[in-house]
Amino acid sequence: MTCPRWLARASWPSLAALAVACGGPRVDPRYPPLPDGCPVQILENVPPTATDNIGSARARCATDVSRDDCIRELKDQACRLGGNIVWGVDFAPRVIDEKNEWSGRVAHTK
Repeated sequence: MTCPRWLARASWPSLAALAVACGGPRVDPRYPPLPDGCPVQILENVPPTATDNIGSARARCATDVSRDDCIRELKDQACRLGGNIVWGVDFAPRVIDEKNEWSGRVAHTK
């Protein structure tokens, strides 16, 4: 079997980058993914207890989506990363391209 011409011309570093980019979010093996709807605490500041930072999450929602529903999306992203805390979340959303956005660091308590 022969390689397609574009693949034969591709450099190994670019192929490695493609493989990593297509692999999806990295999951910390200590904290496997949790189902959507798992309990997640939202904090504006650094967590008061010891945590492991495991990623970041961002929810961008149309302005007609309720704050609670958009925050739930942020929490569900944390669940998928195995987190139970999202910290550094502003009380009010950032408005970007006429969409509300909340973001923060995903962590799991130790």
